[in-house]
Amino acid sequence: MSKRFLPWDVDQVSLFPPSVSDYVPVSHPAHFVRDLVRDELDLEAVYASYDDARGAPAFHPAMMTALLLYAYTQGLYSSRRIARACEDRLDFLAVTASSKPDFRTISEFRKRHLKALSGLFVQVLKLCAEAGLVMLGHVALDGTKIKPMRPSTGDELPVMQKAEAALAAEVASWLKSAEAADRRDDASLGAGQRGDELPDWVADKQQRLTRIREAKAALEAEARAKEDAKAARRRAMMTIAAMDRGQAASLSIRQERLSPRHSATCTDPDSRIMPGRWLHSGV
Repeated sequence: MSKRFLPWDVDQVSLFPPSVSDYVPVSHPAHFVRDLVRDELDLEAVYASYDDARGAPAFHPAMMTALLLYAYTQGLYSSRRIARACEDRLDFLAVTASSKPDFRTISEFRKRHLKALSGLFVQVLKLCAEAGLVMLGHVALDGTKIKPMRPSTGDELPVMQKAEAALAAEVASWLKSAEAADRRDDASLGAGQRGDELPDWVADKQQRLTRIREAKAALEAEARAKEDAKAARRRAMMTIAAMDRGQAASLSIRQERLSPRHSATCTDPDSRIMPGRWLHSGV
């Protein structure tokens, strides 16, 4: 092989730990949503419910808020799908700083802070529209319908109220879709199952290799058995065809022997014309 390729070493360890800023481009909306929630939103209503210092540390409320906001703007409402995205998608890792909350934690956080999240998400959409954003993920925003946020005349107030009501309805649809998706997943997958769990042996490299090689050998044996069966069917068909040809030939000989042109008389098919001198004597 003369062509050169770039190295592909999946076991190579990074000299320096990666930064979430490197996961996606600087202009990616994941950075925008994360920083907006972290730096601009007043999350006091969310923090207020964490007044018990007992128990294990919880995921940071600001991170969870940013995660849900980003997921909903990306069209992901199911807590299970969001949890998978926290493991599989770099843009979600950029939002969570590589934290991986499970789907039950995500669902419970939404339920626990439903009212506060509703108000915060509307506030985010208003800020984005005011800043002139046309799209935030999958959400269309038209800043011209929102401005001015502080109307200078009484005639502009109904326009602003109508726009804010539209944003509130958008956020309400997110939360309603999230609740419906979780109920549907719980019913079909089970309340404690995410739905994509793999057997324990998948996580062990040696067991994984053994299972894959056993499966490969089984598939190869199955393929050989199919080929042997095809060959046996072909041989059987050839044998039947040969027997049919032999029977046809035997039948042809019998019919030839019984043909009237070989009979001495038409009434006695077993009679035969015997050669003799009388045939040429004119008698």
